Amino acid sequence: MAWHKPFRIPVLGLLMRMFGAFPVNLDVAADASAQREAIEMIRRKRALVIFPEGGRTRTLKLMPFKMGAFRLALTHGVPIVPVTIKGAETIWPVGQLFPRPGKLTITYHPPLEVQRLPEDVNRLELKEKARALARQTHDVVASALDPSSLPEERAGDSLPIETNA
Repeated sequence: MAWHKPFRIPVLGLLMRMFGAFPVNLDVAADASAQREAIEMIRRKRALVIFPEGGRTRTLKLMPFKMGAFRLALTHGVPIVPVTIKGAETIWPVGQLFPRPGKLTITYHPPLEVQRLPEDVNRLELKEKARALARQTHDVVASALDPSSLPEERAGDSLPIETNA
C-alpha cells in the first residue's frame, strides 16, 4: 500500500504495480478502494505492507501512527511485524528527486500476535484497541531508533499516536 501520487509517474507507477503495490489516497478520510485491496491481500494470505505514519518525516523524527492498519489487523486477526527503518531520511530526503549513497538499516522485529475482534465489537472499543495496538507497535519501532529520532516531548516515553485517523 503506497501513496497514490507516485503511481502517476509513468515508469515508477508501472514498476510499483509490477512489484505488487497499490495506491492509497491520503487526501481522503478513508480510501475505500485501497481498503478493499488490502482486505483482498489479507484474504489471500499475502503480505501487506503499510507504512502507518502515512508519509515521510520532514523533521527526521518518528511520526505518530495512523489507526487504519491497526483497525485492519484487529478486524481480521492478522499479526503485525513492526519494522524500523534507519537512514532513509538521509539517503532520500523529502523533496530530493533521486536517492544518494548512504547506510540503511532495516530491523524486522518479532511479530505481534493480534486476536481478531468479534464482528459485533462497537466502534469505541475498536478505536481503543487500535490505539493501544498502535502505541505498542510504535514503541517497538522506536526501540531500535536513536533517541535523537524520537519526538523531544515524548522521548523515552510511550510515543504519540494520531487520534483523528
